[in-house]
Amino acid sequence: MSFSRLIGVLGFLGIGLGIGFGSAKAEELKVADKAPDFFLPVYNPEKSGMDRFFLEQEVGPTAKNPKKVLLLSFFNIDCAPCRKELPYLQSVYDRYRKDGLAITVVNCDSDKEKIAEVVRYLAEAKFTFPVLKDRFQLLQRKYAVESFPTLFILDKDQRIVNIRVGYNERGMPFPLALIQKLLGVPADSSGKKGS
Repeated sequence: MSFSRLIGVLGFLGIGLGIGFGSAKAEELKVADKAPDFFLPVYNPEKSGMDRFFLEQEVGPTAKNPKKVLLLSFFNIDCAPCRKELPYLQSVYDRYRKDGLAITVVNCDSDKEKIAEVVRYLAEAKFTFPVLKDRFQLLQRKYAVESFPTLFILDKDQRIVNIRVGYNERGMPFPLALIQKLLGVPADSSGKKGS
């Protein structure tokens, strides 16, 4: 059995890659729940500064320097709203990361050609937040993500504060005011750096 096939079988069983199907069932995730721990490899280690992302190192009781807020967004490369959300997330990250904001996005593509497209897209986009590899959709299933983009807003205690499905600024504005409140910074309607 090839290594990739073995990983696929282990993934199907919920073993490996640090994403076991623990106590929280995907359909049970809701606001106020503790976000399930996980770790995944990173597509952009040079730009993000990490090879692997561990949720419990960023937020929660075991984090050494916990972030005040973590945005966890799931996407796939064919999702047009995702391609609109990701650059906006970068602008929010640039503006608020010194205030305690962390952003992590999870790519859920499994097809080799799509993964190659993700790599090309990320090389051009130059995102500085970690972009995670969820090729077998284990984390996607664990968080019950059914459509893209799906954004989870987590607080410093690793609790889910908000869940947002889709990206449509007209019909459903980005919850920037909530993020600013959690960070304890003045309200600013733009994600851009203020004067």
